[in-house]
Order: sequence, then C-alpha cells, then structure tokens
Amino acid sequence: MTDNGSAYRSTVHALACKTLRIRHIRTSAYRPRTNGKAERLSARCSAPAPTRTEAADRSPAVPEGVATQYRTIEEEVGAEGGDQIKGPWQVSYIVEPAEGWFERRGGELRFREPAEGETHHLEIIPREASTGRVVPNVPVTLEVLDEQGERVDEKRLSPYYAEFFHYADNFTLPEAGEYALRARVEAPNLRLHGEESEGPPLSEGVEVEFDGVRSSRSDGRGASSSKGRSAQRRPAPPTDGNRGERSSASNVRPRE
Repeated sequence: MTDNGSAYRSTVHALACKTLRIRHIRTSAYRPRTNGKAERLSARCSAPAPTRTEAADRSPAVPEGVATQYRTIEEEVGAEGGDQIKGPWQVSYIVEPAEGWFERRGGELRFREPAEGETHHLEIIPREASTGRVVPNVPVTLEVLDEQGERVDEKRLSPYYAEFFHYADNFTLPEAGEYALRARVEAPNLRLHGEESEGPPLSEGVEVEFDGVRSSRSDGRGASSSKGRSAQRRPAPPTDGNRGERSSASNVRPRE
C-alpha cells in the first residue's frame, strides 16, 4: 500500500510489482486517514520483533470479559454444537434444553418460562471468519428438518444477551432422532466502514446446513444435547483453573 506519488505510478514500479507478484494498492486521494494506515504498517514492519521476555511482560490488551466471552463460545460450540466457515462467515450452532428469558411486556421486563411443548433452545452465532467477532444486527432464520427433509419447525431468531451475544429461540422437536439445521444469515443492518475501491465487507448473507444433529427428548421439558449426552444449563464462565476443552465435532456433519 502506497500513496499516489509519481514513483509509485511509474511503469518501472508496476513491472517490479508484477515480477515479484505483489498486489499494489494505492490510497484514495485526499484521505489522510488512509495514509496514516500505510505509515503505521510500515513502522510495524520495520520495528524489531520483541523478545520472548518482552512479549510475556506485556499486559493483555483484551479485557478479561471479552476473552471469556469468546472462550465460552468455543467451549460450548465444541461440547454442544458445531460450526461451518463459508465465504467471509463462520456460523456456529448450539443445542440446549428449552430455556426461559427476560422479555419486555407492557413496558416492563418479565421472565418468560418455556411454553408447553417447547423442547429445545437452539442458538446461532454468526461470526466474521477472518476475525472471529460476533456480528450484530444480523437477521437470522432457522429451520429444523427431520430425516425425511420435512420441516419440523422454523423461526426468525431474536438476539440474546448472555455469557456471549447470540441469536436464538425455543423450538419444538416432536421426537428423538437426527435432525438437520438450516440457518439463513442475512447481511447485517449496519453502516459499513471500508475503502470504496475494495467494496463493503459482509455485504451478502449466507445459508448453511448442519446434518446429523442428534437430539433426545426427556421427560417433561428439556432435551439432550446435539451430541447425545445429557445437556445441562449453561455453566458459569470458566476460570483459569477450570477451563473446559473443546470436544470433537466428528458426529456433526455439515451438508455439502
């Protein structure tokens, strides 16, 4: 990345980039902010790498609450769900027993218990694949299909605040067995920063399908997890001395 100086617009420079297979990007005219990006990148590349001791002594830049949020996502997706990367999106799902939540009714927040017949709480976490960040303001629709490909339930998911932000709702699965989850993630309703020449990020949505999601019904409300073991309510965020390990997702088969 360079500015628009004559040296960088010359034929010699263009041939050198082509020979070395370098993609040359010029900053937009009259955009000092972009010039600053190029200068900071050059400074970082020129600076000596820190020693191991210096790196270990540096204070973490990420607040502990943010680190815990993303650590919890990885643990729960590994234990009770799965994920796919498709284009710029990483879409994850989690299967839990039906849950209650606070919702606003009549201007007040009131607790809603799981309704009669609701068996599962299905969560979708849409993330940016390149950074792992959860994307806000994303319209998400989730379908549950039985082994014959027939639709069992379908809902437009709502955003939830919990140990991590996600989109979810309670669903009704009539019986034990294997199901497929089809998630349609639309482009976020956000204003998007970016260079005009590169186009907007996450400008298109994505549809992903997870096959072979196992589920069992138990007596009363609740159900087992997608991996066929008893699912408990979401645990408290892990501490340094009690961090779960991500389990294998080999029995969750993304449909081609």
